[in-house]
Amino acid sequence: MNLEVIFLVFSILFQISVSKKDAKSETEDSFRATNEWKEIKEGQKVPSGLHYKINLSTGKKEAKILTPEDDDKTKSFVLKDDTDTEESEGTITTPEMEQFLKKVNKKKSKFNMPSKLRTMDEILEELGDIELQPKSDLAILQELFKKFQEEAIKNANELSIITILKDLTYLGHQIDNANEFYNLDGFRKIIYKQLNSTNIAIKHETLKLFSVLAQNNPKVKVHILETGGIAILSRIINQEDNDLIKNSALTALSCTLRTFPHAQNKFIEIGGLSILTESFKTGTIKLKLKIVTLLNDLIVERQSDADNFENHGNLDIDEALFKLDWCNLLNELMNDLIEIDLTDFDSIEKCLLSMGSLANKCQNVYKNEPLLKLYKTLLRNEDAESDYLQYLKNLTSQLVGTDYKLNKEEL
Repeated sequence: MNLEVIFLVFSILFQISVSKKDAKSETEDSFRATNEWKEIKEGQKVPSGLHYKINLSTGKKEAKILTPEDDDKTKSFVLKDDTDTEESEGTITTPEMEQFLKKVNKKKSKFNMPSKLRTMDEILEELGDIELQPKSDLAILQELFKKFQEEAIKNANELSIITILKDLTYLGHQIDNANEFYNLDGFRKIIYKQLNSTNIAIKHETLKLFSVLAQNNPKVKVHILETGGIAILSRIINQEDNDLIKNSALTALSCTLRTFPHAQNKFIEIGGLSILTESFKTGTIKLKLKIVTLLNDLIVERQSDADNFENHGNLDIDEALFKLDWCNLLNELMNDLIEIDLTDFDSIEKCLLSMGSLANKCQNVYKNEPLLKLYKTLLRNEDAESDYLQYLKNLTSQLVGTDYKLNKEEL
């Protein structure tokens, strides 16, 4: 009997304990709203019809029963659904939202976000010495000269000097700027000094600047002649072992000599033709083609403007080249070009033109075998009837002579 009573009491106590746990669990899972703001715990189920907010102090979500007073406040704004096209957007005016916006503005200030666009004066003040006003080319040239002198004094690295030279080259394409360059004594202060540099890159950039300044600029050409520039270039071509520098110096020399009879005579007088001849004998195909192109231009200029050259004490360049054995040198070049690439018509054309300009001295010396080989190749080419190949065939046939002219039927 006592056991039954004990069992009954134990069962009643167990049921009461389970009921309390279920009630507690249900209480924890469901949010019980009151007339006061109450925190919504994570995971709690929240019934509809309540007034919600985020506590800006704690960042927690809170809710309370919606009272008539609260209902009037909420009517001042509407949360518009994306699919609602009829309902107009409301204006947020609640004190909570105003407080929220104040908080947002404070957070923005932590990231140094500007409240307004800066004025131009403020931007310029931050940029410091950067000048946004355009400068004249002369002012830029003067600044580059000053910068070059400063860099030279402190033995600046290669890159600094090359950058200045490139900038000067860019400006030098304008004839007025080229004239200002020599007015500022740039050849003595910059070019001639840098041509004595042992640095190949600096020397190369200096020669590029030289060429740009001299090209099609009579005033600069006269200045180069008067300051000994032709002799300096001739010395570089004669003594320099580097092919890049030789080629660049030859380009600068060509820009200086073309259409300038007095400079050409000066070049011949100081032994320039002999220098070109020796450089040709030991040079690359590229250098050889540049040399024969220059010589051809000099010869053609004299032939097309004989009166002008006579007025400048014309020197017989044809005879001088004949004595330097250029007839055979051109034979050798043509043979090399044909052996290397018989379809390199651009290079072959340069050689043909040079041979043609000296034909009055060398016609009987030119070898027909390589020329005939070339002529046959031109006839067999699938584009043989094109204007360019017809032009090359005419040049070749003039050198071979009428007795050796060929037709397709004879091949």
